[in-house]
Amino acid sequence: MAKEIERKYLLTGYPDDLTITRTQEIDQTYLASTENESLRVRRLLSNGEETFTMTHKAGSGISRDETEFQIGSELYEQLTSRLHVIPLKKTRHKVKWDGHAYDLDLYHNTVQQGLITIEIEFDSEEQFHAYTAPDWFGEDVTGQSQYVNSQLWEQIQQHHN
Repeated sequence: MAKEIERKYLLTGYPDDLTITRTQEIDQTYLASTENESLRVRRLLSNGEETFTMTHKAGSGISRDETEFQIGSELYEQLTSRLHVIPLKKTRHKVKWDGHAYDLDLYHNTVQQGLITIEIEFDSEEQFHAYTAPDWFGEDVTGQSQYVNSQLWEQIQQHHN
């Protein structure tokens, strides 16, 4: 089981000279979600290729347990079609800046219009605490529940019912 140790920041914009290494269109649906645990499925489209994943996350705070694995399109469709919910939709740019790799997410259907976040993952809590964000990053929203993807997804469901 992997550990997920990450920081998340709000963005109002980003530099034109970011190096984008990959772009993915992501549809994300939660099958179960509590304060300390979530189970989600994703449909990812990158360079015309579709892949599907299931991810279980457990814990709270800066370090959480994460298990992710590939699933088939049939299982994804079976799980999501019965729920009658709206997936969280976002474009993810994998970017490099100043020697670090980031996930820059442009959200398309959140209640918070124009939401853009950027995340960085760390190998240790020491790296997490030692990290200094670039000047163009906005507010550090790590751990703020209104910016956790499962909560963003939940808001979409409430807004459309």
